Amino acid sequence: MQVRAFQKEIELTNLQITKILLAVFYIVGGVVAFTPFNQLLLPFSPFLLFTSFLCLFYFEKVKSKGVIGWFIFVYVASFFIEWYGVHTGILFGDYVYLNNLGLKLDGVPLVIPVNWLVLAVAGSELIFKYIPKWNKIISSVIGGGLVVILDVFIEMVCEPLGFWKWDEGMPPMINYISWWVFMSIFIYIRIKFFPSRNPLSIYLYLTFFGYFILQVIANF
Repeated sequence: MQVRAFQKEIELTNLQITKILLAVFYIVGGVVAFTPFNQLLLPFSPFLLFTSFLCLFYFEKVKSKGVIGWFIFVYVASFFIEWYGVHTGILFGDYVYLNNLGLKLDGVPLVIPVNWLVLAVAGSELIFKYIPKWNKIISSVIGGGLVVILDVFIEMVCEPLGFWKWDEGMPPMINYISWWVFMSIFIYIRIKFFPSRNPLSIYLYLTFFGYFILQVIANF
């Protein structure tokens, strides 16, 4: 009886197992950043990001037509936002995507909108968990701002990681403003019209943070 009770105590949920596996991958990636093997792993970034998204979607609490429609809308909208940004330089500044983000369509990696989705869900969940009673517009702006903070760290290493590069070396302020505005809009639509909780999203957000902080330290 004691053995069975012990086994029951150490049983892991699907969410816990997923968190452990994701942590292993991102920790390995962060540690390898300090070695000559970093460039060997970086081309697998699209696979890891897409796998992270699949895990995220699996744990989405509501999978109604409206919520799925929101996912599709954010993917398509963010792709065209990125496409317009790459080809005009108006929204974010002048930049070009490199090769470590995988397959591109007219200059935009197909996995980039997946990143927008993961972060939009995380920004929404931060609102649901910590400031659920706040005005939705204000809370959406705060959620968008938290996503932009992560982007600041990503921008520090985007070129060494082979993700994208800026014509002037570093992004202009319009990049962060545009990110903030569009992300806040996506978050607002979700929390206002298609509310759904996601217990993995904040964990992924923090995992991304930890990974890119390690990359920043390793590259500077």
